[in-house]
Amino acid sequence: MRRLTPFAAALSLTLAVALPAVAQTPPPAAAAPERGVVPAEVKAWLTSLGGTVADPAPVDGGFLLRVSDEPLPWSLSLFGCQTRCDDIQYNAVFTGPITEAQVTAWNRDNRYLKAVWVAPATAGADATILAQYDVLLLADGNTQLQEPTYIWLQLLTQFARTLFQSVAPAAPAASSPGQ
Repeated sequence: MRRLTPFAAALSLTLAVALPAVAQTPPPAAAAPERGVVPAEVKAWLTSLGGTVADPAPVDGGFLLRVSDEPLPWSLSLFGCQTRCDDIQYNAVFTGPITEAQVTAWNRDNRYLKAVWVAPATAGADATILAQYDVLLLADGNTQLQEPTYIWLQLLTQFARTLFQSVAPAAPAASSPGQ
């Protein structure tokens, strides 16, 4: 069996005592990188893509951008704002004779765009449906909005078709010539 020299024994004892102290000392804090977007720049970016966008409106510590994208208007809520906003939510509101079961089926079958069914205030009135898509921004600038905005617009269109397909009046049966 090999014996430790006095120096090796002292070194191992020193390391055993010193290492936990070193491991418990946190490194100096580095400045957090800027991440997110600036509301006015988001408006300019959406407008450059052909959107009709209202000025950012302050709302609950963040901002709201309303996009008049017919036939499906929507909005973009920006949260977590200091110098930049790094937490966003795409939103759309629908009304109509849509059932809670339809919204539940959508949420069961689709992962990213989530919908909330709000019962009509009075019997026989239309329900309200809120569609939402949340995104955390991990980089800086508007280019990081390209993919989530594309996904949102695709999901929003699919959601509207799914909801209103079942409430649209049935098309008249096609008649064959001579009837």
